[in-house]
Amino acid sequence: MITSAAPIRAAGTLPEAYHEVLYWRVAEKPSRLFFIQALALVSFVLFGLLFASLAIGLGKLPLTGSFTLGLGEGGALLIGVGLTLVAHEITHGLVMRLAGATPRYGIVWKGLMLYATSPGYAYQRNTYVRILLAPFTLISVLAMLGIWLLPGYQWATLCVICGAVNASGASGDLWMTRIALRYPATARIMDARDGMRVFVPKL
Repeated sequence: MITSAAPIRAAGTLPEAYHEVLYWRVAEKPSRLFFIQALALVSFVLFGLLFASLAIGLGKLPLTGSFTLGLGEGGALLIGVGLTLVAHEITHGLVMRLAGATPRYGIVWKGLMLYATSPGYAYQRNTYVRILLAPFTLISVLAMLGIWLLPGYQWATLCVICGAVNASGASGDLWMTRIALRYPATARIMDARDGMRVFVPKL
């Protein structure tokens, strides 16, 4: 039997031979926060049009006629949007948990951003990219399935708006994915409440 005196490294522990090369935060610069908010608005419009086009193509939204938003519809919309935002962060957290981390949830009041994070846990780059993209992918698919399967234009409208809200909320995730993919697959990434820290092997 072969034995080793070397300790077993705990999951999420940063290897000793790694050093930090980037600490990126959304709220670090006002210009960066403004850009994220502008990108979120653009994403909301673009994906709203995309989901609406799908609903129209499936015959779930009329091309003509008036649309009324009563108290019941307005309440359902507010609840749906709120649940979408919460589901977005819970999805991040579930994928973090699957990777072995313990997620924490909260809100960054500067910028009014909900977050799911796992302080000090170093993910492999590809795992972190999956964490970033999971809510955008999963909830977008659920919105499209809802448009297709649920009866009535009210449900279709709700799915269109919630899908657009989720895509808007994923704008920061997509930006961070772009940054993460600049680094090699051997990189380790720690999530911050409103950003990330990137570590690579020392040369």
